[in-house]
Amino acid sequence: MKILDGKSLAKKRTEELIVQFKDIREKLGRKPILSIIQVGDNPASTQYIKNKMKKAEELGVEAIHHHFPADIRQKDLLKKLDVINEKADGIIIQLPLPKESATQVILDSVRIEKDIDGLCTRNAFNFYNQTDDFTLVPATALGILDLLHSYKVELYEKRVAVIGRSILVGKPTAFLLKQEGCNVSTYNRNTGIKGVESADIVVVAAGEAKLLKKANVKEGAVVIDVGANWVEEDGQKVLYGDVDIETMPNHLSAFAPVPGGVGPMTIVSLFSNLAKSIIHVHRL
Repeated sequence: MKILDGKSLAKKRTEELIVQFKDIREKLGRKPILSIIQVGDNPASTQYIKNKMKKAEELGVEAIHHHFPADIRQKDLLKKLDVINEKADGIIIQLPLPKESATQVILDSVRIEKDIDGLCTRNAFNFYNQTDDFTLVPATALGILDLLHSYKVELYEKRVAVIGRSILVGKPTAFLLKQEGCNVSTYNRNTGIKGVESADIVVVAAGEAKLLKKANVKEGAVVIDVGANWVEEDGQKVLYGDVDIETMPNHLSAFAPVPGGVGPMTIVSLFSNLAKSIIHVHRL
């Protein structure tokens, strides 16, 4: 079984980004500014933000962590974001937000050219309709495609199952793979995963530890695990993906694990989007 090593590929992409951001700093005459918005104290979100802050420092980007209480009023948060929109080159709204009903309103308050997650409604319209207007590809989907291409996984006319339909992962990944000529089927908690066993490639982002087992995957398939599930065992938090890989070590032809697969690629893809946005806005 070949391991699709996102950690080593992300290291290579980081080296490329270091050169790109050096050029950007010289042309701007300053460090690019990335603002990361956190509402509440979700522990997983806090860890993800630390990872992004660390990568920003490595790339010579000034990252500012704006941390607001979970009970902040929506109108007050939107006012804060108005100010941040003026100062930042790129903005990340760390999901999930405590009030999920307000998520899209908050995402849409970020200007399209600063929305490096690519989740605002205007960007989504441009992305899914393939318009000629400025568009950023959602970072996790971009990272998954980069991983597949870099390891030369054949995509054209392959049967692909995407489990999960979130705006962050499932929906944009399914769309990109259709653009690559794949025959894509999507699954979620409502549909169940019956039928996944016929797929050549499986992307699983369901948020359920060890959901995918050997019986659900055909022999020789390529599996991309995007799950990040912290499970308490013996008083300690243990990270599991959505794939029960222990049941199929010799069953797959290739596997992107958790951790070390898609996660590192998502972070470098965010900074790739930041660079693309700055180059577009400042016509560098």
